[in-house]
Amino acid sequence: MRVIAITGGIASGKSAVTNQIRMAGYPVVDADLVSRQVVEPGTHTLEEIKETFGEDIIKNGVLDRKLLGQKVFGNQALLKQLTKITAPEIQSAIQDQLSFYKIKGKSLVFCAIPLFFEQHYEETGWFDQVVVVSSNERTQLDRLMARDHLDEWEAQSRIKAQLPLKTKMGKADVVIENDGTPEELEAKVAHYLKEVKEG
Repeated sequence: MRVIAITGGIASGKSAVTNQIRMAGYPVVDADLVSRQVVEPGTHTLEEIKETFGEDIIKNGVLDRKLLGQKVFGNQALLKQLTKITAPEIQSAIQDQLSFYKIKGKSLVFCAIPLFFEQHYEETGWFDQVVVVSSNERTQLDRLMARDHLDEWEAQSRIKAQLPLKTKMGKADVVIENDGTPEELEAKVAHYLKEVKEG
């Protein structure tokens, strides 16, 4: 089974790429979805977050992700604490999903992992190829502000919490640039999938 990682910067267009891949019929393991599942009510991960960050982080039994984001972004020490709690759980759940697809006899699986390099997934040996979705800094900032209703400072702090996109691009096997229209991105992804299928 070939496993291809999709990563990039925050708001660089990873979701658009993975949605198109999913629509084309390929299985996609989504780390963002997994990261929500591991902090669902009743999980020990959620209990640990509550103990570390305080009772106010839970609203009606559910994690207040917006409040948690405000606490950790821009504070490296708190972000590290959160990562220490959640990262091993997310990695374990991703491994379980990959094992499931292998048992199902899938020949190609994609894995969307926003923090691929930050969490050192390249060292796991699970991946045959790494694709980085990139965009220029201004486009990335504008998209993030619009998408998450952030001011420029908040958006900048979230971008700075990740490895620079240039660094990620330097480590990629394939770079898909997303500075144009959605239609242009769609055409690039379709071309890429055709190459993967033929390769």
